[in-house]
Amino acid sequence: AVIGGARLTNEDAYAWAKLAKGVIGTDSVDAQLGDGLPADLVLGLPGATIDDACSADVALVIGPDLKESLPILHLRLRAAARNGTKIVQIVPTETGVSSYAHRTILARPGEAASELSALLGSDDPLADQLRNGSVVAIVGRGSAAESAQAAVDATAVVRSQLPNATFLPALARGNVRGAIDMGLAPGVLPGRVSLDAGRWGPREGGLDTAGILEAAAAGRIDTLILLGADPLVDFPDHDLAERGLAGARTVVAVDCFATASVRRADIVLAASTYGEKGGTTTNLEGRVSRLGQKVTAPGAARDDWMIAAELAWRLGGDLGVTSAEDIWREATSVAPSHSACTVEAISDPDAQDGILVSGSSIELALAEPGAAPAVDSYALRLVAGRKMWDAGTAIQNSASLGHLADEAAISMNPTDIERLGVAEGDRVNVTSTRTTLVLSVVADDGVPRGTASVPFNQPGTATGALIDASQPVTDVRLETRS
Repeated sequence: AVIGGARLTNEDAYAWAKLAKGVIGTDSVDAQLGDGLPADLVLGLPGATIDDACSADVALVIGPDLKESLPILHLRLRAAARNGTKIVQIVPTETGVSSYAHRTILARPGEAASELSALLGSDDPLADQLRNGSVVAIVGRGSAAESAQAAVDATAVVRSQLPNATFLPALARGNVRGAIDMGLAPGVLPGRVSLDAGRWGPREGGLDTAGILEAAAAGRIDTLILLGADPLVDFPDHDLAERGLAGARTVVAVDCFATASVRRADIVLAASTYGEKGGTTTNLEGRVSRLGQKVTAPGAARDDWMIAAELAWRLGGDLGVTSAEDIWREATSVAPSHSACTVEAISDPDAQDGILVSGSSIELALAEPGAAPAVDSYALRLVAGRKMWDAGTAIQNSASLGHLADEAAISMNPTDIERLGVAEGDRVNVTSTRTTLVLSVVADDGVPRGTASVPFNQPGTATGALIDASQPVTDVRLETRS
């Protein structure tokens, strides 16, 4: 099984997809780490561009805090709001967008779909604007402690009640869109083609990252390959990540830094990183742009596609490529969606803004949203949102950025603080079904009653230890410390 690929160029991702699905013969490949969106949702929805979102009557943001996770999109939308676009967000807590949003609807994790349905079923003038105007829905994950099903359910409401809406997937990690486009997702081949199309031979249904880690924990994964992925830090469920890495018979890490997961690997292969290699990358709207090599990679580090090609040869296969350009020529020749994005076209000086690719053979079927998770009146629903500055690999390996990440605290509505008999600044036990963490209390009017916000992946606090990825939401209880 293969986890990762979001830090790769498109060429690297294509080579690894071809190695995994064409040579090794596994479809258990996932560039996301359990905190993104299903690949068929990313590839199967009618797409929008950032310009579309900024010129629409309404930009509907469901899930993430764009200021923290996609700051450039946040800045574009802030300017659009001044020019008449109404920004409506359905989010678990107040965000950096709230100051210029036309409407902010606070929805507990798991309840975005029901909140949107309630709005569209009301006589609120905003409901008429959504139904009759142009709408771009920006959909992502507002909390690592909430399953992707919440975003899927909210998307289903948009599709059924706003059929003319288009979508931007809010994918916050590196080149996720490009990696999925190139086949680093279960059930997907390069060019947004369903795996059942048969290229590279038939394969059994693959597992996503959560499924891979579950299988590894049960001893069913012989070799687990990590492509610039650090599940011990980035996967929402810390316990499952620990059991998965411990249960895999052999762990191979292909990376640029000695992360927590790399230190647990049996074999480590040094890879080049951004600025050390050329190629292409794809943004969240599906726009392909060139990357230029600026410096030489240190030591024996090599481009990921080179590592994939040599592994294929040692396994008795042949990727049939000798350069990144070879890979891109092959990818654009077999991927219908990328046929216009040739080496020559992407190298044209007039294509400085990249080339937008479109089209997909992925058929998206969205079921009716289920009931929202039941509320435990004695608990607080956990929101584990992301911050711009965190304990992520790239930030913590940057001397100028690492110190910007703050330690985590638990933020609650002042009413809940008073109800629970604690005070701001108190150290409290925060307990889920998994474990107990000790955190300081912060009063925040932007956190709605009944919820508690603990940033995910901040230095010194393993928020993922609280989260059970098999559950739709995570509830926590607070106790004062004796």
